[in-house]
Formats: sequence, C-alpha cells, structure tokens
Amino acid sequence: MTNVSVSSAARQRIRSFSVWVWVFGTMVLFVFALNTFGGGGENELANGDAFSPWEVADPPVFESNGVTYSGEASGLIKIPLEDHDQAPYLVSLVTGGYVSLYVTETYDIGQDADNRAYPTNVGAVVGPEELLFVPPDADLELWVETDVPWEITLKQPRVTEIAGGFASGAGNDILVYRGDAASARFVHKGTGVFYVTFTTLGRPVGGSIISNGEVDVRQSWPPSDAVYFSIESDGSPNAWSVDIDELATDAPTPDPQKGTQ
Repeated sequence: MTNVSVSSAARQRIRSFSVWVWVFGTMVLFVFALNTFGGGGENELANGDAFSPWEVADPPVFESNGVTYSGEASGLIKIPLEDHDQAPYLVSLVTGGYVSLYVTETYDIGQDADNRAYPTNVGAVVGPEELLFVPPDADLELWVETDVPWEITLKQPRVTEIAGGFASGAGNDILVYRGDAASARFVHKGTGVFYVTFTTLGRPVGGSIISNGEVDVRQSWPPSDAVYFSIESDGSPNAWSVDIDELATDAPTPDPQKGTQ
C-alpha cells in the first residue's frame, strides 16, 4: 500500500469526530454507572436492585400491619424498646422466596449511612422455615435484605423458663436458660426429627442439633446472660429433655471425720 497524504482540514475533522465520540461514550458510561452503582435511595430499593440497604441514605421504612410487615425489596423495620422489651421474635415468611435479616448493634442505632457499621446478620427465612432472634437492649433496627416482593410476620412466642437446670417435654417448644452454665445434655426419645437451634442475646449461635430418632448429645454455647433453645420434634411418640451442666456455686464442705493430712 502507498502512504496516503491527509490534509490538515481532514485531520481536524477526524480529530473533532474522535473527541465527540469519546465525549459521547464517556456520558453513556457515566449514566450507566449512576444507574447501576449510584445511591438511588428509595427508587433503587423499590426496584429490587440494591442489597446492603444500610448503605442507602434514605432506605424505605416498613410499617406494621399487626404482626405483619411487607415490601417490594430491601429496607428497614424499626421497633422501639418499649414495644419489644427484649423478648425474642419468631419470624415467618408469608410470601417471597427468601429474606435475610440484620440487626443494628446498640452503639450504631440512629447513625446516618456514612457512619453506619455493618449490622449483625441474625439469619434468613426461606420457605416454611422460621427464625428466632433476640433484640438488643435498645430500639430495634431490623434490616430486610432481598430483591423480591416479600411479606413476613414478627411474633413474640411463648417461652418456657428452664428452672432448676432441667426441662422436658414433647413436640415443639422454645426454652430460655438464664445462668452461668455454657453446655447441656440433650436427649430425644422416639421417632421423627429432633432439631435444636441456639440463640443468645442479639445473635444466633452455631452448633445446631439436627438429628432424627434417638438422640443423646451434649452441646455448648458461648457464655451469655441468656440462651434460647428453639426445639422442633415432630415424631409420634416423642419426648425430649434438656439437662443444663450447671456450675457449682458453693465451696465444698470439709468432712470432719477425714481430719487433716
């Protein structure tokens, strides 16, 4: 090929065309980035495009209809301390594929989006499963994270106090132990599933018991002022017991007949 001479006017037209192409492309990319990553606030969340709603300046705040809450996507549920009194909630999914739930730590309540820390994940509800969580000793900020329309119920269930370090029963129940012990023996007799989850104040605890039929296991949990056991047992017949490994509170009494060594 031979070299082609390009006039100065032609070079200027090419240069101008290239500049305008670059400007137009930059504008398109900016608009795309704004729609994709920008703080779209309520519109972005309403369209179901955003996760991490605590990073949004003005997230939707969902109001209750009795014990029911619903929305189109992610957002925030607020419940004053005097309304929940730190009693546990049982969350059930009415509609929607899934909902992940997060709770703002006490020191972070009321902060704006720029100063909010990552909240504590308390679990998720999928299908017919239920989730037990315990609010902090403060106003509750419960973050709902999902990208589909949803409806949940928040109910405060009946809770059985474990007295004397021992409890027994059959079927489903929610127990609470308040004390210094950090382990217990769990026994299940009969048929069907035996499913136990552990929840301390503010957060779930790992190490759930998921078994079937005859069960005899010991399970521990991190030290806490209170630990909740959510028990599911659907066999017929079935019976279960929880025997807390309580710590000795008094020093042993010397035996005077043994004397001193």
